Amino acid sequence: PPTIERHTLDNGMKIYFLPDHELPVISMSALIRTGSIYEPAEKIGLAAMTAEVMRTGGTKTHTSDEINEILEFSAASVGMEIDNESGSASLWTLNKNLDAGLDIFADMLRQPVFEPDKFELAKSHALEGIRRRNDSPEEIRSREFMRLLYGKMHPLARIPQPQTVNAITRDDLIAFHQTYFHPNNIMLAVTGDFESGHMLAKLTAAFGDWPSAELAFPP
Repeated sequence: PPTIERHTLDNGMKIYFLPDHELPVISMSALIRTGSIYEPAEKIGLAAMTAEVMRTGGTKTHTSDEINEILEFSAASVGMEIDNESGSASLWTLNKNLDAGLDIFADMLRQPVFEPDKFELAKSHALEGIRRRNDSPEEIRSREFMRLLYGKMHPLARIPQPQTVNAITRDDLIAFHQTYFHPNNIMLAVTGDFESGHMLAKLTAAFGDWPSAELAFPP
């Protein structure tokens, strides 16, 4: 099996390296301890909406349009998702365009601004998803099985409703991000065409001054 390098930044972020020089690409994947299980019962859908607008809603240094233009020009992609019990963020880029991609990736994790128009668009997407969720027999089967197994209001089985989505505000997204997105709550894995020392220096520059925080998870 390959040997994985392990590093920990001073702020507690854990980093894993697996260089692979076969292709000139770099892939990063961040795992965040969060999830929809931590949503308030009256605002089900908050976690998924937070992830969507973190990706689409711009950062303090780049508007959403600027981010999309930079990524398209550099043939890179970033993504953000929050599931039941974890969140994930991803970056794929050519190694020659690492700086541009890493800048956006770090900004997305550290300082999203949740542009109001993108928040409203995400809310519309969520409501349309509720309207169409019975279009798929597979989705119905999976959803109802979980509700039978755990109970309708168990954190692993509850589903968004129009009233819970409409109750979500942009401030809720900001608060959810500020609660769980801290370096000492993140593991970051990097694979691809890079030299470890060089990559560690870049990640330290991108994340090293991000202060750690006391984490408080709901019981």
